[in-house]
Amino acid sequence: MSTAAGALAAGRPQWVAVVIPAKDEAARIEETIRSVQTLDRVDLVVVVDDGSSDATSAVARGAGAIVVRHPSNQGKAAAMATGARVVAMREEADRASGGEDFREELHAEPRVPGHTGPLPVIDPAGGAPRALLFLDADMGASAAGAAPLIDAVLDDGVDMAIALLPPQVGAAGMGIVVRTARSGIARATGWEPEQPLSGTRCITREAWDECQPLAPGWGVETSLSIDALAGGFWVKEIPCELHHRATGKDLRGQLHRAAQLRDVLRALRRRRAVRPPYVADEDAVGVEATAESSSVSAPEGAEPRTDPSSRESPDLLASLPVTSEFSQEDLAQLGDADLEVLDRELRALPVDGLFDPDEIAFLASVDLRELADRLDRAPVEGGFSPEDAVIIGAHLGRPAPEVPEGVATPMTSDEYASFVVQAAVDAADAEGDAHTE
Repeated sequence: MSTAAGALAAGRPQWVAVVIPAKDEAARIEETIRSVQTLDRVDLVVVVDDGSSDATSAVARGAGAIVVRHPSNQGKAAAMATGARVVAMREEADRASGGEDFREELHAEPRVPGHTGPLPVIDPAGGAPRALLFLDADMGASAAGAAPLIDAVLDDGVDMAIALLPPQVGAAGMGIVVRTARSGIARATGWEPEQPLSGTRCITREAWDECQPLAPGWGVETSLSIDALAGGFWVKEIPCELHHRATGKDLRGQLHRAAQLRDVLRALRRRRAVRPPYVADEDAVGVEATAESSSVSAPEGAEPRTDPSSRESPDLLASLPVTSEFSQEDLAQLGDADLEVLDRELRALPVDGLFDPDEIAFLASVDLRELADRLDRAPVEGGFSPEDAVIIGAHLGRPAPEVPEGVATPMTSDEYASFVVQAAVDAADAEGDAHTE
């Protein structure tokens, strides 16, 4: 008797490739690799050394993993993408050669005139591509606890299984990042994950391909969840006994959390086109609409949607410091902004480069003169990147950050944006503590 799970699992992957992004994990990577090698149906382990300054690559290779190395740090999302490409290239090579089990006498076409010898008979389908299991490099012996994710994808028909981790010893200060990602995913898709930042995930190749391109850096988990759900795939959180090194409260930990929040915000901005037409919560920056929903009436009490066709002259839009044309959603968010004033104030910002259309749409609701003053007073060498300027503009309601002693100045644009976000993290945590006292 077939079950629903069995029907869903028909034509599913039969094997799993583990992809482990790693940076300076020489002390832990071997134990992590040895642990995942014990998992049933794992037949390939790829480690992406993302610009390590230690022996991570050598140790991983000695443990039996395929290793590819980025000469410089490119971030988690880039390491994940590299690992997935290596798996795909390995599968293509196996198909071209007939695979490890190829035997000429069993799997070859008969000789025919003009052929120099038997040719491998390769099944064009070759079976479903391996599922991808992404793991953190510092999980050590607990990495074997990812087995339920594999079962969910290979046996139960789940397209992306996300690990629900137990409380981690020493973890601190992640509340605002988690809340931001959770509420953003819920707004975009209607699904509210318990652990939106969990990076341990098993995903089918079909779902993975649908989620390209990835959001950069630490926003990758947020974008994966939104894009997979928007693509109609089954996403499910699965409890797993996994443990990794927790981020502490020292300066390194603070900067890590700040970078996470910054990247999550960027990922949410990039993915907001899949949000429902009307967002009715305090975090919304404006009413948005998709082209398909432009004829839908607004809910009672909602502000009427601006008709993009009634905007000022297209010449004014084209004059803005923007990289490309505005979408319907961006035009709706611009509302009744005075484009001449907006253009003048955007160009007064100490920013190097052009803004993306959605960034300008967001900045239209920001006090740009205050933002210019904040950027001018920042201990930054050179101009700001457009993305960092937007992040700082999103936090004008918080005091400018105090740079800790021992931190060299002037900073880069990216470093200062991290401190701005960290000031928001600290302030929100302090407010949360005050409410619980």
